[in-house]
Amino acid sequence: MMSPDKTEAAPQNSRNAWWMALCLAAVTLALFWPATQCDFVNYDDNDYVTSNSHVQKGLTTENVRWAFTVYYENLRIPLTWLSHIVDWQLYRSNPWGHHLTSILLHTANTVLLFLLLRCMTGSLWRSAWVAALFALHPLHVETAAWVSERKGVLSTFFWLLTLWSYARYAQFNAQGLRTQARSGYVLALLFLTCGLLTKPIVVTLPFVLLLLDYWPLERWKPGHTPQRWRELIVEKIPFFLLAGIVSLVTFCKAPDGALSAGQRISNALISYPRYLGKMLWPLDLAVPYPHPWHWPLWEVLLAAAFLAAVTRWAIQQAPRRAYVAMGWFWFLGTLVPVLGLVRMSGLYSIADRYTYVPLIGIFVAAAWAAGEAASRSRPWRTAVSALAVLLLCSCAWRTVHQLGFWRNSGTLFTHALQVTDKNFVAHTNLGFHLENSGRLDEAIKHYMAAVRICPQYGTAWNNLFNAQTAKDRLKKIDDKRKE
Repeated sequence: MMSPDKTEAAPQNSRNAWWMALCLAAVTLALFWPATQCDFVNYDDNDYVTSNSHVQKGLTTENVRWAFTVYYENLRIPLTWLSHIVDWQLYRSNPWGHHLTSILLHTANTVLLFLLLRCMTGSLWRSAWVAALFALHPLHVETAAWVSERKGVLSTFFWLLTLWSYARYAQFNAQGLRTQARSGYVLALLFLTCGLLTKPIVVTLPFVLLLLDYWPLERWKPGHTPQRWRELIVEKIPFFLLAGIVSLVTFCKAPDGALSAGQRISNALISYPRYLGKMLWPLDLAVPYPHPWHWPLWEVLLAAAFLAAVTRWAIQQAPRRAYVAMGWFWFLGTLVPVLGLVRMSGLYSIADRYTYVPLIGIFVAAAWAAGEAASRSRPWRTAVSALAVLLLCSCAWRTVHQLGFWRNSGTLFTHALQVTDKNFVAHTNLGFHLENSGRLDEAIKHYMAAVRICPQYGTAWNNLFNAQTAKDRLKKIDDKRKE
């Protein structure tokens, strides 16, 4: 849209772009379709859908008012609630429809990401590779296959629409088309508002707009005057005000965390390389990843040194490869709201769903670096193309494998216990699944394991008491029958 990629001979025509978008949509739908056969899980799905009386009353004036006033987990997410209400009205208690909506949103996000990058850069294949990685990466299974994470796919939909509208505004503004530019600006503000009403994580989006100004929109460069930089900041003030209001409200509503400031900072530093490691080697993915409470000092210092070294390298690369700096700072910045720096419960340290937007930055940097390498010679182009295909096939295979664990609560948390240690949340939720299946003895064992690992976890104690009470009641009934 703004500055076609200079390494390609010419921008591909619109027909090729739409055919590519259609292919990406078809592949994404086909790969994630098995999720429609998955059940609800007992990890928040009951609060969001299956046991929520407001959601199950359907789309009424009272429920719309409730959606805009209720706080859940100290978040105000009215558009997310409305999406669940509409789904219940359409599909009732049948989980396939709820999963279908999430899959369709994930597919829409994939297509939007491709079209956005293609229009901003003029690059067809690199944009397609970024979108394909986004669609197929196993780390994104949690967001697309978990009904309760509707807020993730829906907020990203509004996130990408905001970027699209902003890019249109920048284009029209550069061409002197003031009326069209104002329309794009207003739409960007509207979509940002919708995103913030879906999930507060969208508060980092105004900073991403500044990154896009640097690359690929190239609205400012290091050689530009400070006045140009100030102009770009001033035009973002309404965006920052919206994000600031939501950040303040979310902060004020957040409960006191169980971790100290030092524990939160340590976990935040270590989270960055952990997320990158799971991106490169997406094995042993789980829900959730238990928090160790205390990280060894050497690991924290090593993580800090790694972040400092990569950040310095990205800044050094900026004059020649602006996409490296943009991608890295996109990754760093968009993860900030989910690092637990302000308040953190200690129930988990990281989560796959938190990578849904941040990894876009890494994917962009990798795709454009690969494209630069491919442009050197024919052998390089062949090698890069083969590696890209191999990587996408590997991601698709791992994604299909990971989707299988989301079949129901039993498969999900059994797998979590196999690949993590001291996972008291997984023990508790698997125990609840077993209890509902009539397997009380097995459930009690898992509840007891949970309270041994984390004696402060009240949910496990409550479930243990209820299960033991039910067992004693059944025993009394059996004894009376024998008499």
